[in-house]
Amino acid sequence: MNVSHPLVHRVEAASLPPADGRAVVPPRVRMKVFQGMPGTIGRLSLWFYQFAYVLVSLAVMASTSDFPSVTAFWC
Repeated sequence: MNVSHPLVHRVEAASLPPADGRAVVPPRVRMKVFQGMPGTIGRLSLWFYQFAYVLVSLAVMASTSDFPSVTAFWC
């Protein structure tokens, strides 16, 4: 998101439009970037660690002797 809602982040009231009819474009308010936000390196690393955890978990479950007989894993 590139803009912020005025109820969340207070902004000054816009001034009157110019008399010659030009449109006034308000400045864009950028949101803060925090670790784990989509599109960041932190998000990519969190996704990678989650994927690695799933692979290790599946390997541990598949290495047991009764894995094929458990009905929850038939899907």
